[in-house]
Amino acid sequence: MPTPKADDPGAPGEEDEIVIHSGMTPWQKALAFFGPGLLIATVYIDPGQIVVDMESGSVFQYKMLWVMLAANAMGLMFQHLCSRLAIVTGRNLAQECRLEYPRGMRIFVWASVELASIAADLGYVMGTATALNILTGMDLHWGVLLTGLDTFLALGLQSFGIRKVEALVGGLFGLVCCCYFVELAMVRPSVLGIVDGLIPRLWHSNAKYGHSDWLNLLCANLGAAVCPPNFYLQTALVRTRKISGKSIGAVVEAFEYNLYETGICLGLATMVNAVMLILAAAHFYPERVVSLAQGADMLQEVLGSSSRVAFAIAMLCAGQSSSLTGVLSTQYIMEGFFPKLQVPLWAIRALTRAVAIVPAFLVVFYRGPDVAAELIEQSQVVVNFVVPFTVIPLTKFLSSPAKMGPFRLNAGTEAACWFASAVAIVLNLMNIVGAIDGIPGVEMPGKLLIGGVVIGSRPHLSWG
Repeated sequence: MPTPKADDPGAPGEEDEIVIHSGMTPWQKALAFFGPGLLIATVYIDPGQIVVDMESGSVFQYKMLWVMLAANAMGLMFQHLCSRLAIVTGRNLAQECRLEYPRGMRIFVWASVELASIAADLGYVMGTATALNILTGMDLHWGVLLTGLDTFLALGLQSFGIRKVEALVGGLFGLVCCCYFVELAMVRPSVLGIVDGLIPRLWHSNAKYGHSDWLNLLCANLGAAVCPPNFYLQTALVRTRKISGKSIGAVVEAFEYNLYETGICLGLATMVNAVMLILAAAHFYPERVVSLAQGADMLQEVLGSSSRVAFAIAMLCAGQSSSLTGVLSTQYIMEGFFPKLQVPLWAIRALTRAVAIVPAFLVVFYRGPDVAAELIEQSQVVVNFVVPFTVIPLTKFLSSPAKMGPFRLNAGTEAACWFASAVAIVLNLMNIVGAIDGIPGVEMPGKLLIGGVVIGSRPHLSWG
């Protein structure tokens, strides 16, 4: 099994490596592997995901519960497969893309994942700004600008080493979970409604919201759970665990420990998502949540002032922990795609954060805070648009006998991955066609052309 060299761009430093050897007990190995899943799970309860949960519950009550669970299950599948790729090849996903694709395609894939990073950043920005507004009374648009400083805080924390970063994020993750579970303890949802929400339905509408709203929220749920920057981050973090020995047994054991660790962390995150969707369905439906602050106010009306404070603290912790993981993913993506790039990381991260902050500031300043939830929801739709550009290369690498050897995907898992890619592409196409449907002058040929571009750009990634 290949292992990263000291001069390998994107490889962890020696001080960050955690060596796992055969002399360790199962508990020692479990603790050694524990950490990457925490960083990944924080993105599953970031402000963007919570907004999607609250909108889903407030618009369609419990009906989208199965969508959220299915999207999170798909996310877990791909996160685990990312671990397998890193363990076997000794490289992260960005490095694999750099080695596999010609320059033009390589830049395209990099640009797409950076677009997803910026879109995801928008949720972190709005969540932190909303928390500051609730806790201190600061205007939302000034809070948006202030969030730019947490980028430099996150960069400074990296100097303490990856293990301490994992511990910090783990603490924030635990605090967020506690805040949301306190909210659930105060509410009495409909058990029959929850059971009904677990029944899969492809389409749904009600007296107030139509099929286009359902499709948009479906795409937002998928984009929130299957987040491309997370895949790049997972493949990099797994490499901080160095497996002593190259036996098949040691590799399979590493697969299992990573699956358990990621599964437990994402399972907790999924419980939080379910709590927020159920909470919104029980108390907000059919009044659509249009901002995080509105959601906090409505919680206060129903559950008391303590619930509003708990919600704000959860948003603040989630926004900060997600920003930290965003810094890490940006670092590994840039180092993997452009190992010889001389631009400082802080400058790159400041630029990508500015691209998220400036539009958010202008929209909130001129249109008011009530557009915040819609802004976050649409950012998750953008993330979903990028999903195939990450999932297709990942599936291709994992299916390659040359890269994976005896650990390549079996036929069933490979089919599931390609099916997930197809689902994302179809949803993207339907959402794009729906979005341009009402634009004057765009007739059916124009729609078909756009659809052809969307579909035709994907196969090149699988052909190489």
